Amino acid sequence: MSKATLQEIETRFDKDVERFSNLETGQATTLDAVWNMELITDAISSLYPNLEQVLDIGCGAGNYDVKLLQKVRSNPDVTLVDLSLPMLERAKERVGVLTTGAVHLIKGDFRQADLSEEKFDVIIATAVLHHLRDDQDWETAFRKLFKLLKSGEVYGFSI
Repeated sequence: MSKATLQEIETRFDKDVERFSNLETGQATTLDAVWNMELITDAISSLYPNLEQVLDIGCGAGNYDVKLLQKVRSNPDVTLVDLSLPMLERAKERVGVLTTGAVHLIKGDFRQADLSEEKFDVIIATAVLHHLRDDQDWETAFRKLFKLLKSGEVYGFSI
């Protein structure tokens, strides 16, 4: 089976904004999706109490960001990346009311997006990396993601 093209993915998600905007069912592609969102956002909020910069690639309607911002005390800047402009617009609408930080939108593939290195405390990438094509694509993507993360303290350890 071949993977969907970026255009096919964009078209599919452009048409499904309402479903993906629901915190209870939006990411429900697996039975434990809601639990995963809670677990991931709990971990981020405890490991990064002074969260300043969040990057969400394949953000969809922003569910993970909404859930995370409900749990943190800081007002981080949030950079949202997605192929679907309607998803980005919905995510910005939802995220913007939960932080006084800036909300940046980038329409397109994160692999080609112009993002600053060593800027982000956290990168959220849920239900997006499975679209990577081959070993080279995986290696290139993870090299880029690693370079985007701030250097310094991670999980209480200096690097």
